[in-house]
Amino acid sequence: MIRKEAYQKLSDMIYKGFLAMTFKLSDKYFVFKTVNEKEYDLIKLYSGNKDKNYVARFNMYFLIFSLFLIDGENVLKNRDEKIKELYKFFNDLPILLYTRISEELTELRKNAEEAVDFLEGFSYTSSSRRVWQLTKGNLPNSESLTGISGTRHIGLNVYQENWILINRMLDEEEKYNNDFSLAILVASASNPKGAKGISSKHDAYKKTNAERREELAKKGHSQEPKWKPTGWAVPVETAEELVDELMRQMSGKKDKHDLFVEEHMRKLREKAEGQVREAEQKLEKIREKRKEEGGPSIMSTQRVLSEEESKELMSKKSNNLLLLPGKKAQKEEQVRFLKKVGSKILTARK
Repeated sequence: MIRKEAYQKLSDMIYKGFLAMTFKLSDKYFVFKTVNEKEYDLIKLYSGNKDKNYVARFNMYFLIFSLFLIDGENVLKNRDEKIKELYKFFNDLPILLYTRISEELTELRKNAEEAVDFLEGFSYTSSSRRVWQLTKGNLPNSESLTGISGTRHIGLNVYQENWILINRMLDEEEKYNNDFSLAILVASASNPKGAKGISSKHDAYKKTNAERREELAKKGHSQEPKWKPTGWAVPVETAEELVDELMRQMSGKKDKHDLFVEEHMRKLREKAEGQVREAEQKLEKIREKRKEEGGPSIMSTQRVLSEEESKELMSKKSNNLLLLPGKKAQKEEQVRFLKKVGSKILTARK
């Protein structure tokens, strides 16, 4: 998609809220529009439970929410009141006609989606910033901006939401630059040389940003992405580059660094799993050996003994059991303990 075509579509998506197409049914002219994300969620709610008729109901409501005009009559103003009537109308359409409308609506949505790559460049144009200044205090879907009754009822689309965010970021940046200039002016009274150095660095940063955005507004979007699957990383020095990198990560695209980390983690998991298997094999061998010798078995799990089990174990006389006194044992108990085990304990020389 070329820049001029994309900017025209974005202009409609932001300043009107949708792209539109005309369609003639019998002797009537219909105008259909793209469905935004808020309407799409409503369509799913109207469609009800996902039974065997869910897809048919969904498609019918999709046509209803895509409708804009019928012979010049705007249905957006009171669409909720006409949903049942419109459902019956579309349900009575011949299947071939219904299919043709659905196909053209799908193509219209694709056209809108292709323009999204140009949104950032579009937002940096002087015309976009001028319209933003006119919308202060109002959302772009307000009827005073779109000039279409009922647009405030359909909600904001994703293009409008991102356009708002970009323009608010630019506003905050302008305010910061103004405050920074004022601070430099005050600081120059006490330290002219230091203030001048800081100011020069900031001016260079602003110039770089301005040149990049001006170039982006002319081209629409960067034709050669900095990200490459064979590269280690991309620079994230500006807010825009940070957003680009975030979108790359969210989309699941992996660079050389991501693949390296994944491979390292895979090797660590395999090593840990191998150690666990090796320990289990050794323990199994010990169990088999004890079983052959008729000795006590080794359990694969451990647990805390109950009070009854502890008393029973203490009452048994076994050469395999060695009990050591605790830190708070009384002296008499220690003496009895040493008498009981006799020469089995080697004590240090005094």
